[in-house]
Amino acid sequence: MDKPGQLKKTLKLLAITSLVILATISCRPGLPPATPPQPIQPPIPYPLPEPPPDTIAPETIITSSPDGTVNQNTITFQWTGTDDKTPTANLTYSCYLAGHDTDYSPFTSDTTKTYSSLPDGTYTFYVKSRDDAGNEDKTPASVEFTIHTIKPSPVTPIAPADSSLLIVPNSNVSHIAAGCDGKTIYAIDSFNAKLYKSEQGGFGWADSSRSIGGASTWDGLAVAPDDARVLAIVTDSGTEVYLSTNGGTNFYRTGLTGALKASERVKCLALSPVYGQGRRELVVGTSTGNGGGRVLLNISSGAGIAWTDISTSVSGWLPGSPPIAGTDVFAIEYSPSFPADGTLLAIVASKPPPDTDDTYLYIGLRDLGTGNIVWNSSPGYPVEICQQGSDTPGTPLTYADLALPADYNGANTAHRHVYACWTDNPAGSASAGNPNDDVYRLDDTVAYRLLVRNDITCSLAHYGRFNRGKLLAGALNARAGTFAQGPQVYCSFNPQSAYPTWQESRKPPTGPGRARVAWSPDGNIAYCGTSSTAPGGHDQSAFSLSRDNGLTWNQTGLIDL
Repeated sequence: MDKPGQLKKTLKLLAITSLVILATISCRPGLPPATPPQPIQPPIPYPLPEPPPDTIAPETIITSSPDGTVNQNTITFQWTGTDDKTPTANLTYSCYLAGHDTDYSPFTSDTTKTYSSLPDGTYTFYVKSRDDAGNEDKTPASVEFTIHTIKPSPVTPIAPADSSLLIVPNSNVSHIAAGCDGKTIYAIDSFNAKLYKSEQGGFGWADSSRSIGGASTWDGLAVAPDDARVLAIVTDSGTEVYLSTNGGTNFYRTGLTGALKASERVKCLALSPVYGQGRRELVVGTSTGNGGGRVLLNISSGAGIAWTDISTSVSGWLPGSPPIAGTDVFAIEYSPSFPADGTLLAIVASKPPPDTDDTYLYIGLRDLGTGNIVWNSSPGYPVEICQQGSDTPGTPLTYADLALPADYNGANTAHRHVYACWTDNPAGSASAGNPNDDVYRLDDTVAYRLLVRNDITCSLAHYGRFNRGKLLAGALNARAGTFAQGPQVYCSFNPQSAYPTWQESRKPPTGPGRARVAWSPDGNIAYCGTSSTAPGGHDQSAFSLSRDNGLTWNQTGLIDL
């Protein structure tokens, strides 16, 4: 039997049979048609993940800055920044000059900053960038530099031994004032009614009293901050003021006597810088000893003068909180920024109980266009000049003084830094009166006691800006020094600190007391005048200067041997 042939036939028959069966099934009536193929559905989309938050801060780069020590005080900085997401063009920047600014500036798109009129010293400039997400550079770019301007060679002063008026028997140096020109200094002898002038920085003096008609005593002296030729003197035991605009060659009587009450006496005075159309102000603070003092203003524009009361019935002069019914004025000072901020400051003491019987810092804000003034309109004013929980005396005070940093600005609370001192101790007394008399720093409305120990302070002088300034404090009473008997002068190089340190004179200025201090315009020389509390005698009072910030003092004129 042909088995392979038979197998092929069998398979062929099975295939034909299967085709017949399938055809029969597909043609049977009553069966539903075949379902057409369904379209393929697209996949359901899933949400994309959120991008991670931008937490990476940008980087800041200083591209142009001073290098090391420079001999100019106008400085320009340039910078840029980079970020992983924010374009460089969208970055903003904030900068800060340590030693000049009080804080970082607001963020802006500026990439350059210029500072002008910077005093000599060492500074550090910082700048930081910020991206669109608000991330700030945590490590600002910085550069340190030093300004050391080249000063003209100093004029060789006349040697003290050859100076005119080196020795002046029975003289006192009761008040001093240094002119802005760096060479002119004025001094008055209260008891002998004398004005002396030096045009050689304290070496060589001339008697400039001849054109002043006022009688003794002479109780105050002021020089304009912007013109050494303009000065004013309080004469006639505090009842008149004489003014000179030509360096003391000629004086004229201002007529203050007619504006004073019978018991009213001038205790302080100040001259403003020029503002507006050549206007300059002379202001005096007065006392009656029982709270009847005032502030009187004399405005001169070259066409005449007139005294005006800018305190009595003026808004804020006698505030209701604290309730002050009357004051006497013992120190007064114009802001260094007066043409811009119109600010006048005063130390006043109120009446005895039932009044407050305290000592305050007053702030007056002038509208230089209208001449109006408002006192103590800023929150927190007047400010009692003492630490919290301590006490101050009421009127009368024996001495008071104000000293302002060069960048004080009454329109900006961040720049309202004031140094003040007061005492009700009489000269020669170290224990009578209120024990809280001292030097105080007022950062706007907060007062800090600077703790000049073991001495009563009667005068202050500040040089420089607040962040980089130095402060002199002259003592009221003499005490033993290393070389000679004399009142101490203290100097602090960090009076802006919470804990200032004080350097006292190793060789103090000679004299019986009342150290009146001042700085030269460049801060390189300190000046001091000393005087007695009564006329007569030979007490070594004199005009002295120091070239080492008050550490050692040497007489240069007006010595009472």
